[in-house]
Amino acid sequence: MFKRPWSLWKPLWRNKDNSRIFIYSMMLAIVAMAIPYSIINHIMGEIDRSVFDPISPVDSWVPFIAWTSMIYVTLYLYYPVTCHYGIKNNDRIREMFAFNQVMFSITWLVYVLFIIFPTEIHIRDEIPLDVRSGEGFWGFWIGDFMHEVDKPYNAWPSLHIVQSLMMVLLLRHWKVFDKTGEFIVWLSWSLLCISVMTTKQHFFFDVVTGVVVAVFSWYYLCIPLMKKSKSQEWKDYFPEDQ
Repeated sequence: MFKRPWSLWKPLWRNKDNSRIFIYSMMLAIVAMAIPYSIINHIMGEIDRSVFDPISPVDSWVPFIAWTSMIYVTLYLYYPVTCHYGIKNNDRIREMFAFNQVMFSITWLVYVLFIIFPTEIHIRDEIPLDVRSGEGFWGFWIGDFMHEVDKPYNAWPSLHIVQSLMMVLLLRHWKVFDKTGEFIVWLSWSLLCISVMTTKQHFFFDVVTGVVVAVFSWYYLCIPLMKKSKSQEWKDYFPEDQ
């Protein structure tokens, strides 16, 4: 499943020399990851069943900070940035395909965990009532929008953490930033980790398990498959002259 190139990437490869590869990559990410996430999230919200409570003292120590919800949504910048750097040349495009095969598969596996072990993120109750009720700007943004779009399920491991860390490691692997740029990227990612807790969107446990899944996926799945993408099999499947 992991080692062989997916036919899913063929339309993207045929457009590797024009801007459509970027557009198609973004569309594919939405269809493969965002839409299934939303469907599962809303179904589990309707079922309203929780089998596990991973709350820890850390969750009580971390305060709710409304404005960090703006940092929370910076996750959605990681996808276009990664794609932008991933389409620079043919070798890197093949690596991006290999990386995405792992990220898609891990994401789908996490969806299964969401279904088998539904976990209600009940710490949203720590958010002030006026915000949850939709009063003021933060009430509209968090209470009316974020909480309606993202029900308090799909907890662990946090896909915010899994996917963002995997993409940061990929960008680092490609050496697209100098030392200052890399520091900024890691700082931004650290703030993203904090924001998933200060918005009460996730437990600390979700963050820890997210890091574990991302690190495992990167070293034991992504790196071997990206090396495999340089093989003759992958080059024949995605030929230079196509």
